[in-house]
Amino acid sequence: MSIKINSIKNKFILYFSGFSIAIFAILWIMQVVFIQAYYKNMLESELVKIGENVTKNLNNTQLLDEIAFKNSMNILAFSENGNIEYSSASSSDKPFYIDLQQAIKKIENNNGKYTTYTIKIPRYKSESIIYANKIQDIYVIVSTNIEPIEAATKVLSNQLIYITIIVIILSIIISAYISKKFVKPLTEITTLSKELGKGNYDVTFKQSEYEEINNLANALNYSATELKKTDGLRKELIANVSHDIKTPLTVIKAYSEMIKDLSGDIKEKRDEHLSVIIDQANLLTKLTDDMMDLSKLETGTYELNIEEYDIIAQVTNILNSFGYLEDHKFILSVENNQTECMIKADKIKINQVLYNLISNAVNFVGIDKTVYVNILINSDRVRVEVKDNGKGIEDTTQIFERYYKSNDKYRKSGYGTGLGLSIVKNILELHKFKYGVESKVAIGTTFWLEI
Repeated sequence: MSIKINSIKNKFILYFSGFSIAIFAILWIMQVVFIQAYYKNMLESELVKIGENVTKNLNNTQLLDEIAFKNSMNILAFSENGNIEYSSASSSDKPFYIDLQQAIKKIENNNGKYTTYTIKIPRYKSESIIYANKIQDIYVIVSTNIEPIEAATKVLSNQLIYITIIVIILSIIISAYISKKFVKPLTEITTLSKELGKGNYDVTFKQSEYEEINNLANALNYSATELKKTDGLRKELIANVSHDIKTPLTVIKAYSEMIKDLSGDIKEKRDEHLSVIIDQANLLTKLTDDMMDLSKLETGTYELNIEEYDIIAQVTNILNSFGYLEDHKFILSVENNQTECMIKADKIKINQVLYNLISNAVNFVGIDKTVYVNILINSDRVRVEVKDNGKGIEDTTQIFERYYKSNDKYRKSGYGTGLGLSIVKNILELHKFKYGVESKVAIGTTFWLEI
């Protein structure tokens, strides 16, 4: 069985074990390789402190005896003429082996300041650290032996070997346990993700004790929910588009057969049937155009052509294009009774927005068959409202989605392609214009946008 080097579990064990080895490598270096130097430095630092204390208390022989005895050190104070002022040799078991002339020379070479140095005592195969100082005409010598630590180092090395082995084994066991707890929820997420990839959107990613994994699980749960919605919309879109294409094709086929079999020689009947075929072909063209427009808008491939123009004139032209609807009334109101209002936008696309909104209002107008278009002009923006007095909409939260059906009032029944409001939404969002809908059941609906 091959070992997966890149797996989180194995990486975790490798890093944890490597960290433990690195820590003990540092301990080995510090405790075995540098312990002698560290010991000497520490001893020398302590010797300097004691030497300074001795120098300040040369007249207190009792204190000097106590210092020498407590710290196993030799203390000697003598004058320039060689007279011994103080010696701890009588109170110490350790003989005093110091070259006084060497000590004096080192003090003089150091400009009279204290100095420390190491001497070897071949007779006893040992070393001593010397503190030498001069106060007025008195020379002060303090020495201490450097105890051999090879035996202690050997013992420490043996202990470190066992400790290192034990700690590495423990680190492998602990890291394996921790990595297993850490990897388990990830493994479950991976398994469920594969199910999600196969189209099973009912999977639920469980929470764990790790915040980061919980965030991942929440994100995947959200993705599963959205994918389920998207898949539902996709299926509904395919069903609706298939229906919208099949219906006019069926009508075109039926009327073509009628012309072939029945009305081919009768001009009035033939023209009537051809008119129906043309209308259905136009409906197919409109559906195709709307789908292409929506695709370009949603994929971001459409680039706006911003220009400055009069929106009042634009709305007037759109209302005039509905002149064939003689039974309907169109009321255009402009705040402050202005005759011109210049805006900056993509004229063609805003024209498509306004046409879709007005056409939508005409399709679902109330019994008064009146559509109201209000243009409210403020200092920094223009608000356009398209209002009808129809049945209203119970739920407006998803009214701008493709083929959304809120209630009977907005069910497709031969009106448009079902993509108009979705196109409106995408055009206005591409312009970064605010938009919305306000509706009350049995009172009417108002679509608005702010430029």
